[in-house]
Amino acid sequence: MKNSFIFLRFLLCLISCIEIGCSTYQGRFRPSMNIETTKDNIDMLSNNFSNSEKNSDYSNNSDLLISKGKLIVANADPCKIKYHKLNLVNRNIIIEGKLGIDEYRYPVVLDTGASQPVVLNDTVVRQNNLPELTIEDFDNNTIGHKLGLCKLSNLNIGEVTLEGWPGIYFKSNTELNFFGIPIASSTFGYDNIILGLPLLREFKYITFDNINKETELSFHKSFEPDNQDQWEKYFISIEEDFHGNAFLFVYFEIAGHKVELQLDTGSGRGLAISESIWKQIRTDIKATKLRNGKDFYPYIGNLSCKKGNISKLQFNDRIVQNAEISVFNKDCPLLDGCDGLVGMQYFSNNIFVLDFEHDLMWIKR
Repeated sequence: MKNSFIFLRFLLCLISCIEIGCSTYQGRFRPSMNIETTKDNIDMLSNNFSNSEKNSDYSNNSDLLISKGKLIVANADPCKIKYHKLNLVNRNIIIEGKLGIDEYRYPVVLDTGASQPVVLNDTVVRQNNLPELTIEDFDNNTIGHKLGLCKLSNLNIGEVTLEGWPGIYFKSNTELNFFGIPIASSTFGYDNIILGLPLLREFKYITFDNINKETELSFHKSFEPDNQDQWEKYFISIEEDFHGNAFLFVYFEIAGHKVELQLDTGSGRGLAISESIWKQIRTDIKATKLRNGKDFYPYIGNLSCKKGNISKLQFNDRIVQNAEISVFNKDCPLLDGCDGLVGMQYFSNNIFVLDFEHDLMWIKR
């Protein structure tokens, strides 16, 4: 993975995930967390926990960010969970979860575009009195920005309980400037919890049913389609870096051109691609005029792009109606290390399965 813009990409992902309103949530950066975890740093961090927490996984693990919690499943059968009502607005994959002994209810985003296991905001941390520490001025690139680590208490989603997973949170009401891009001071629109790819891939498979508005999580049983002829099948590739970040890629065909895209279930948007990919596919797309515009990222600012809607776009074996597309220049950090990202607008009328056990994506015809 490239080291340039690593902290910026992570921050953009984190902020965009937390602010999930569709009118402002425009996509996802490939997030990476680049925090050195030497023995001295681990000792420094763990000293900020209470005495009882010093004996937890945080102080004993050589890398706080890639330590794992537990997944407790009530029974062997897959668990079906209805989408949260926010899905109707945002189009990304959101369910409801209950956190802690008080069972506070939160929207929970199942987000393959988030590279860390759990991301949340400081309101959730405070409401549930989660053990926490602040990483302040941890390296020069943060420019005073405050990130925190916490330990997630029991989070119940359907019949699945997540226990003791490390979480990263962003402290709100901070005004910063990254590489000349202003970060506005604001409060979060929603208090929610994001479950990222390293946690999601612990399941054997996850079904995303965007027709019946429900998901299915399977920890014990493998995915076995009744009739394989009713499904398209694509290989998925999950890349990992030494910080424990994970990224999911799939080769899709856009207007007959094979392109490797990052699949982002946390985004309700359409397609974000580079200028070079747009030049390859534009000749095979019915006349489409893109306008100069900007995609807005909450607390970050605007990124220049060319954008538009394609009335009918061939995407794999189906046609996407009114397909949203944004084209960014080669220097945009949004596409650093990948050709493009695809969100849930392109799957809004589909059922698909991420089969982590066999590294496959199944899409029902």
